[in-house]
Amino acid sequence: MEILKYILLICLAPIWLPFLKELWGEFALAMRREGGIFKPPPGPLARKKLEEELAGEELRQVSEELPSLNRPKVTGPKAPLPAGGPQTGIVRRPFTQKVRTGFRR
Repeated sequence: MEILKYILLICLAPIWLPFLKELWGEFALAMRREGGIFKPPPGPLARKKLEEELAGEELRQVSEELPSLNRPKVTGPKAPLPAGGPQTGIVRRPFTQKVRTGFRR
């Protein structure tokens, strides 16, 4: 059973390996200002050069507003009612208890 885990891990490598590679690249880009992952912090001249590079670079991650699931609000006059007259409200029917027959009561 132990060997099955390793076989599955190796077979699924085309799925998780590119993801892991991209994640490592994003982490390395995020750590550039501090000198990288395993490097010491840059000196003042190197930091100034790095800040100039970062200012001219386009953002890789962009925040976009998701479309709303709510219906748009209707503004302005409403269309006339189909019956032609004013609507008085909901018609309430008297509550009558139905007599259930059969298996479940």
